[in-house]
Amino acid sequence: MSISLLGAVKAVPWGDVIAAAPSVVQGANALWERVAKKRKKGEEPSVVAPPGASDDVRIAALEQAVTELQKEALASSQLIRTLAEQNAQLVSEIGALRLRVRVITVAGTGLLVFVVIALATMLSR
Repeated sequence: MSISLLGAVKAVPWGDVIAAAPSVVQGANALWERVAKKRKKGEEPSVVAPPGASDDVRIAALEQAVTELQKEALASSQLIRTLAEQNAQLVSEIGALRLRVRVITVAGTGLLVFVVIALATMLSR
């Protein structure tokens, strides 16, 4: 198991993962900060129409809130897409490694059978 894990670690395109990591971290941090600011306990939402406000003021406040939510949703979807692409790369590399392990296992088994037959032949003479 440790051999396949070591092979998996070696086969991962770490250059791509490392190159993409700062942007993923920045996006995640920015998203987290925006969400965390809005969800502090006891704090009113940033867009609130004052009580008794006219319908136009309330509609404008709601439109602003919807715009902010759309921006957050876009940032979330971009972050999720980046993470999904990295995950797909890792999964494809792991699939290739599994195939290599199977080939090596079959070759090793064949070699072992050959050595056992050769030893048995040499000992029987």
